Parts: sequence; C-alpha cells; structure tokens
Amino acid sequence: MSDGPARTLRVRIVLDLLRAQPLPIDELLLRLNRRLRSERAPEIQRRMLQNDLAWLGRRFPGTLAQVARSALPSAVEFAGARRFWRLSGAEALLPIDADLAAVSELEILALHAARAVLAAPPPPAPDRAGRADEGPLAAALGRLIERLGLGSARLPDVLGVNPGAPQPWEPRHALAVLRAIRLGEGVRMRYRPLEKPEHEVLAQPVRLVLTDGEPYLWAWDGAAQKLKNYKLARIMALEPHPRLPGVPPGLDAEVRATLKNAFRGVAGASQRGRVVLRVAPGAVPHVRDRRLGPAQTWEDLPGGGARVAFNTHGLEAVRHWVLSFGARVTVEEPAALAQWVRAEARRMAGLEA
Repeated sequence: MSDGPARTLRVRIVLDLLRAQPLPIDELLLRLNRRLRSERAPEIQRRMLQNDLAWLGRRFPGTLAQVARSALPSAVEFAGARRFWRLSGAEALLPIDADLAAVSELEILALHAARAVLAAPPPPAPDRAGRADEGPLAAALGRLIERLGLGSARLPDVLGVNPGAPQPWEPRHALAVLRAIRLGEGVRMRYRPLEKPEHEVLAQPVRLVLTDGEPYLWAWDGAAQKLKNYKLARIMALEPHPRLPGVPPGLDAEVRATLKNAFRGVAGASQRGRVVLRVAPGAVPHVRDRRLGPAQTWEDLPGGGARVAFNTHGLEAVRHWVLSFGARVTVEEPAALAQWVRAEARRMAGLEA
C-alpha cells in the first residue's frame, strides 16, 4: 500500500477514534494500530502518527487541537496523561484518495442541483430492459462521487430526510440552453407560466442563472422585443432555432446589472418598487440580516418587532415570499402589493372566489 492510500486509511481511523473521545497520543497510537491490524494494514510508530497529525493540521486548519487535561471533563480517562488530541471542528473529514482530473458540464449541473435539492428524486422509471433509469443528473453525480473516492463513504451523525425540493426541471433543456448560448443560436420553446396559458416562445438565450437552487433562463424574447426570464421547470419543450434577428448587444451585462436588484431571480421594469414590511417579533430572526434588495433599511420597533424597507425589481416574487410568513409580516408599501396580499389571503381562506 503506497503512502497516499495508507495515510488516507490512517487518517480515517484517527478521525473516527477522536470523534468518540479525546485521546492522549500514546492511547491514540495503540488504538490506531489495533484498527490497522484488523484492516491488515501496516502498523506505525509514534513518529509517523505525529507526522499524520501535523499533516492534518496543515491540510485542514482548525480540525484538530491538542489540549491540556484541565480543558476536558473531569471524568475523562487516562489519569496520567497531560495532553490530549481532540477534534475541534464540528464535522468529521472524509479524506479523498482519488485524483479529480476534470468534471463534465452535466456533473457540475448535478452538483448544483444536488446541493439545492437534497431530496430523494421521484421513483425512477424502468428502461426497456427492466432496469431502473436513475436519470442523467443522478448518474452524473454518481460518477463524480465514485471518482472522488466517496462511493462507500458514510457521513456520521447525519440522517437522510426528504425536504421540499425545487420544482423538477429537464436536464436536457439546460444543456440545450447552454449549447445555444455558446453557438449564438436561438431556441423555440413551449412555456407554461404560473397564471397564464401555455404558449410558444422564440427566444435568444443569454444566460442560465441558478436562483435558490433553481435554474432560470434569461433570454431576449423575439415577440416582446425585450429581455425576460423563464423558469426552466416551466419549459415543456425546447428545440434549436436559428439566431433571432435584431437582438441588441450587451444583453449579458444587462442581465448581470438587473440581477443585482432582483428578488429570487424575478426582475423587470414592471416589477420595480420600494417595499416596506412590518415584521412581527416571531419572524424577526428569519428576516434580520437578509439582503432583500438595495437601499435596504432596518428599524427595530417596540415590543420586539421590526420594519424593513428595500428597493426591488422583483415585486411578483416578493409577494409570494411575503405570503409564506402569514400574519407575521404585514405589507405597508406599496399599496398595490398590500392589496394583492389581502385579496390573496381572503381567497386562500375561501372568503372570495
């Protein structure tokens, strides 16, 4: 076993032992060698263990600490020991013993999606041979995990749960959009808005933007003759189309400038306004320190509540976000937003059709 894989094994065992309890170096060495024997790996001397601990300290600063006995609980074992090694970070490291030479675009998309979703996918549909097709994103992520050497790794103290996930979207549409951007081509798509009928759109893709883990296509709409954004999950079909005529230059810079004042990826000239919200005490911890928009101000109110104000180019997204807080957030401005929230709350309660 070469030094790289051998050290990886030793470090995994050291971290596992120190997760259980702080240990003096002699006891750590004893337990480490016991585990190495069970793995049929070479045992080591104290000097090599010291080198491994020093390597961990350099490679992952703040992970380990050497502390005096007085810094540990009085009931700790090993009464004769003066110095102990312990984990100082909250997480256990999982050293990687494989080289990552390159990643594909689909693997990068998979990582971004997995980071945001962290939820079980829908049950996979079997292919013609009866095998379960896990889908291109899951397959790409699986390949990357194996390439990193983490295929059999288990995260300690972590339970798998199925939280609410972003709306599913078609990976092939994302790849088609990226291809169109790089080749300067247009796209023809069937788009289903939230409150409008499905319709056809001819667009010139400009940028794919990940907002709260969900991809949005920013593109020049050929019919509307303006820059618009489309949620990828609402694209029902997409195919290549020749480049649209009359597309103005500088759209990528316009997207970047617009997103500075966007709210959850929604922005537009008709979405502009200044929002003033009164936040109840129970919601203050969930709103404080968030950046909601430019020119943001915060005012603490008597009784523990607060008033937050900000400019935005995404009023449509703001109103749905406000609804998620229920009665704990009240809209003071603009009047149109307050009126919409009141009407929507009445419709949700069945008081209006």
